Amino acid sequence: MKRTLLCLAIILATVTASAAITFRFTPGTIQNAATKQRMERNASALLSEIDAAGRASRQLNLSSLEMEPGAKARLNALWENLHFICEEPSIISRCLNDAQGYQIRGVQITVKPLDASYTQSVNRELTISFNRTGIITGVRPAMENQEDVRKVLGDGSAVTDMAQRREILKFVEDFRCYYNERDISSLNKIYSEDALIITGSVIKPRKTGGDGRRFTNDVRYKVQNKQQYLQNLSALFKRLKYLNVEFERITVTRNGSKPHLYGVKLHQKWSTSTYSDNGWLFLLWDFADPDAPQIHVRSWQPDEMVATDGVLSMDDFFMP
Repeated sequence: MKRTLLCLAIILATVTASAAITFRFTPGTIQNAATKQRMERNASALLSEIDAAGRASRQLNLSSLEMEPGAKARLNALWENLHFICEEPSIISRCLNDAQGYQIRGVQITVKPLDASYTQSVNRELTISFNRTGIITGVRPAMENQEDVRKVLGDGSAVTDMAQRREILKFVEDFRCYYNERDISSLNKIYSEDALIITGSVIKPRKTGGDGRRFTNDVRYKVQNKQQYLQNLSALFKRLKYLNVEFERITVTRNGSKPHLYGVKLHQKWSTSTYSDNGWLFLLWDFADPDAPQIHVRSWQPDEMVATDGVLSMDDFFMP
């Protein structure tokens, strides 16, 4: 009897562990039947592996999946710090077009934090990106603040504009992951070779003055080109034991005279094992080449400066 129960338990455990997740697109949201079937097959295989690995607390096995090498590397890097599972055995979602391919949004996941450093919600949404042939190019947790998502996508006045706004949203979601994963290679691809990068740090006083007055914070800025910025960032990544970057309050503005240019403003919370600050980023995004959009400007300002001077915008930079 004991042996029978043991065998039954093993069988049940095996069935549970190998349960597959099925993904299908909402009818009518993609017309190419072959690409549709390939993406559905790839999404089903990916979500099934994520769920199985998350429930078993093991490493991902992505070797047989149709994913770009960079997408595999980024997902494995994310998995080092964060596991998650898919609660729904059958998923139906729209196929969304972006500037470089297709997207799936709104896949419900439950996060299984590996340590106490995770402070966000355990109920998240997953976004999966594909190229035009149906190969997976990115997997990322979506931003938690759905109001931000609506702001980014809600002002699109044309199909092309909406595709580019969705690409920007994908970038914003990826961008935060690149820092948390310390992915210099992906950051290198995003910035243009002539990028202008303005970084800063807040120097906080350790004590009050002799007369009891408290000194104000000192903000130190540094203007760097792409090479300088990535070299300094790489060195910083190697020194840090802990890094968490969060984005919120995102707005997107299209340039009236140069419609391939978009200005992105977002609030950043930067926290490391030795330093933290809150400030605003401005990003100038160029879609002149829709297959390889790039950032020309990245600027940062602390909250206290923005309160008096406002956030930098496209009007503050010369665009020939």
